[in-house]
Amino acid sequence: MGRFMLSEVLTKMASTCKQCQRDRMRCTLRPLCPDRVFLNILITLGAKTSDLPSFCYQVHLRTLQSYLKSGANRDHPLEPRYPLQYFLRYIQFKKDDPDANFQAFKEYLEKSTKQSVYGYALNNTWYFGVGHGIFVVDVRRRLVSLDPDGDIVKREALEPLLTFLTEMLHLRVEILKDMADTWYIRMESPKFSETKFTEEIQPKLKELEEQWSFVRANDINLKTRFLVSLDPAPDLVIRLQGLRRTVEILAEISKAAPKTGKPAKQAEKSTAKAVESAANPPR
Repeated sequence: MGRFMLSEVLTKMASTCKQCQRDRMRCTLRPLCPDRVFLNILITLGAKTSDLPSFCYQVHLRTLQSYLKSGANRDHPLEPRYPLQYFLRYIQFKKDDPDANFQAFKEYLEKSTKQSVYGYALNNTWYFGVGHGIFVVDVRRRLVSLDPDGDIVKREALEPLLTFLTEMLHLRVEILKDMADTWYIRMESPKFSETKFTEEIQPKLKELEEQWSFVRANDINLKTRFLVSLDPAPDLVIRLQGLRRTVEILAEISKAAPKTGKPAKQAEKSTAKAVESAANPPR
């Protein structure tokens, strides 16, 4: 049954691609497969460039070049993917030197976008943040993903990815971990007025509550402390999109905070005891 279904899918893909390629205007503006999903599937499976629908692939590459020239503004179809081989025409990789290759890819993005690039390497995966976008390079599969918001975040990648995202948005927070291996983000800001908190901040916290099982905001002296448990709500997993949006919301809250008072300093990881002391009765 599995082979039959795969055969049916591939036949459908081939038929749809052939029909779409006949009308280049439609292929450019409104491809028959939403967000060029068939092309992404072929690239993800490691198909040779010669086996990809040629015109669709050229449009795909133009999207990438436009994205880089715009400084990584997110005006592209969701989650486009590219063969790592394409980038090697611009980047000189060294054999058996992953650190040098990581740096070479980073420098390529900096030169292409003319912006600062944040990045870290985790095993065979590289993460690069530039502008409003994220590049994920899977070295083992030789695959480059652009803004792969649907990717599930593995537990070992959670802390460095959080650090990576907060640095991208220049957000000062504490990243905490308890003995149950649950990660938390804690942020402090000058105290909000009741009106501003109700009208501007509570709607943002409601959005966070849809993603995470524990979200709190408490007043402590002249400050408001926010605590978000990165334990997903029931039936959810942690995805890059959720992490990215969480950090964006906290950055929006930080930006909306009163200008009086000193910003919270970046702190190192704490223990479960520190987390428990942070969770005061909700506002």
